[in-house]
Amino acid sequence: MGKMNKVILCLFFFGIACSEVPRKEANRQEIIKTGSELFAKYGCAVCHSLDGKVIYGPPLNGLFMKNVKVLRQGQEFTVVADRDYLKKAISEPRYEKVLEYSNKEMPIPAFTEKEANVLVEYLIALDEKEKSDK
Repeated sequence: MGKMNKVILCLFFFGIACSEVPRKEANRQEIIKTGSELFAKYGCAVCHSLDGKVIYGPPLNGLFMKNVKVLRQGQEFTVVADRDYLKKAISEPRYEKVLEYSNKEMPIPAFTEKEANVLVEYLIALDEKEKSDK
């Protein structure tokens, strides 16, 4: 491959990589907007903060990929708050409870599966945004 072709190829891939940044940011902003609307619609903020304050349930900021102690069927486990954990915690809140909040009840949600997925991505996007702002 000639030198000119390599330069053109590098510029092409650089252009693709650079165009992904605005698209990813736009997508994150859309997730944050939609997630925020769902968070408000379902009254999540009544019990959960997004700034570390304890209200009734656990704060939800900085949760993604954090180790969490949970109580499941009377046994204590430490799990990683990955996408699957967040989805299960949102969709089936009585499956297991964060240990420090095991005496509290979360209402059974009326989320659709799509809404639960958006809320998971919302929490992840907020965490990513918080980390990138620092």
